Amino acid sequence: MVKISILIPVYNVADYIIRCLNSVVEQTYKGPLECILVDDCGSDNSIPLVKKFLESYSGNVMFRILHHDRNRGLAAARNTAVENAEGDFVFHLDSDDWLEPTAIEHLFNLYNQTGADIVSGNAFRHTNLGEFLLKEPRYKSPKEMVHNTIEMTLDHVVWRRLIKRSLYIDNHISAVEGIDVGEDHHTLPRLAYYATKVATLDEVVYHYNCMNPNSYMSIKTDKVNLKRFKSDLASIEILQNFFKNKDAYCESRLKKIKITFGLIMLEHACHLNDVHAYRVISKDIGILLPYSLSVVITKTIDIIRKLKRNVKFIIK
Repeated sequence: MVKISILIPVYNVADYIIRCLNSVVEQTYKGPLECILVDDCGSDNSIPLVKKFLESYSGNVMFRILHHDRNRGLAAARNTAVENAEGDFVFHLDSDDWLEPTAIEHLFNLYNQTGADIVSGNAFRHTNLGEFLLKEPRYKSPKEMVHNTIEMTLDHVVWRRLIKRSLYIDNHISAVEGIDVGEDHHTLPRLAYYATKVATLDEVVYHYNCMNPNSYMSIKTDKVNLKRFKSDLASIEILQNFFKNKDAYCESRLKKIKITFGLIMLEHACHLNDVHAYRVISKDIGILLPYSLSVVITKTIDIIRKLKRNVKFIIK
């Protein structure tokens, strides 16, 4: 049978990792299943907890722990896992999230029926306000998936999907190390571009935890918001370079998305309390202003005026 690799980056998730591992060993998939955990040198006892869990485990899932020699970030951890995976398909699982017991089995069954290179499912998003369904669109073609996933929405994530490993290896696709907030943005669209067929399972397979206070997605500070903006901007530029002369729609749409982020960054800069963050974000404004002024000048004039007022404060 087809071998599947579940890939888990591990970094400061002591409160969540056992739930994550339990969801792996409870999978109903009967074929060969391996789980690769990448130790990204966190400061808590996540890895000792993993080792203790594995000492008492005697099931059919084949576990491997890979170790980074220093903290390299989520993108690098995912790349390490993909490079070392032995499965025909990979499934990305964040270590503070968890799976439905039938997730891998039902996704694989749909692959058997369709022969798709990427098989996606639905997810529940768990927040302090409750549980929300993240419904995966039913794409008619890989091209439609590409066009949808270049948008900055939760449709671009690599988790909740079985992805043929050869899409990564044969096409030299990897997450760009250093972009650790939303690195999926520039990864999934490129994978989908090379897929010959995609399929969607109308069933919840994944639980996305938004209540981890240590997660970048949960922290709301000028510094972290700045990192998100810069990561998104970097991902847009990666996709612009990738789709240049490949897909006219993507080229046009990415330019508009970049304009939008230019406006957001400009507006954000007007309200920053962190002087260092302001200075850093200002370096990117020179790149973004030509886009903003040429296309939406009337919307940016007010923002630029506010920005000039703040500049006086920074110079003091």
